[in-house]
Amino acid sequence: MSYQPNSPDPRTQNDQIPYDGQGNGVANETRKSSDLGGAHAVSQRESYVDPMGNQVDSHAEVFEDTNQSRANTRYRIARITYFVLGVLEVILLLRLFFRLLGASRDNGFIIFLYGLSHVFVAPFNGIFNDQALGSSSVFEVSTLIAMLVYALLAWGIVVLGRLVFAHTLSGRQRITTTRRRRLS
Repeated sequence: MSYQPNSPDPRTQNDQIPYDGQGNGVANETRKSSDLGGAHAVSQRESYVDPMGNQVDSHAEVFEDTNQSRANTRYRIARITYFVLGVLEVILLLRLFFRLLGASRDNGFIIFLYGLSHVFVAPFNGIFNDQALGSSSVFEVSTLIAMLVYALLAWGIVVLGRLVFAHTLSGRQRITTTRRRRLS
């Protein structure tokens, strides 16, 4: 085949000319789609002759599994929730230990830690009396209750995510196959 300077490059064109019975255009086309219990697949195969006279075979497949995407969502919810819980539990545990050991309230880190953790412990203050163990040591029961409640809350969020994005069970199956062949 000789190079023609004004002819289009067949590699960059997606144009197909209709089949004219003379060997030009779409020779045959096969499409197949299936829907099996939450998964959907589409397959398409084409053979055609491009404007330059080249035989082109094209095959495309698309597979989408809705159950896998739901599982990915459940996984992301659990990972993010448990990460946030882990950070919060570490902050509250540090508060519990520093209060128990009687850390100086004049230290910048202790001021920051108590200020940050107070937001999370405040709803639980007053449920039980905190026990003073010495002149500056305090055993904060409210911090332990906060740690327990936040852990239960995180567990509930993860379980809710599992329920909302549960695996779908479908008894429906559909397979469609279409074949077209034009002969001259």
